Amino acid sequence: MKRITFTIAIAILVTMAIATTAAPATAAAEVIRDTIISTGGESGVPDDCRPGVTGDISGTEVVDLQSVETSTGFHEHGTTTSAGRIDWSDGSYTIIESVDHFSFTAGWETTVFTNAHEDSGNTYSASGVFLSRLTFHLVERFTVTGGVVRVEFERGHFHTSGEC
Repeated sequence: MKRITFTIAIAILVTMAIATTAAPATAAAEVIRDTIISTGGESGVPDDCRPGVTGDISGTEVVDLQSVETSTGFHEHGTTTSAGRIDWSDGSYTIIESVDHFSFTAGWETTVFTNAHEDSGNTYSASGVFLSRLTFHLVERFTVTGGVVRVEFERGHFHTSGEC
């Protein structure tokens, strides 16, 4: 789900950046609010905890965003939430969730993208017995000033409980 979320976020940001550079400057701010809902899936996903076990993932992603454009640039912020399930080849399953809080500011000299991300997954046996929980937290910031890119990772760590 993280790969889908990041891809959609980047597509939105690139589209907004192109629109901002092509649009004429105006005195009034233009505010756009949007919600984008998508579903998807993938087969053959490997389980990093159990060699040889693969799964089929399916889920839904909702992106809620607001963009404010002015004559000096634009600012976009929003939340992406994802929920889904992985059905593993051994009969077990994982319930997954993901939340991203993002902001993107593009001005004449500086562009900044910040994303606070959390993934979690609870894995259960085929009979519904809890096996493990995995969470991942990350805060990242990309800043471009005068063509120079600066990348910061404020936090990125895993938490696990259970058998993996």
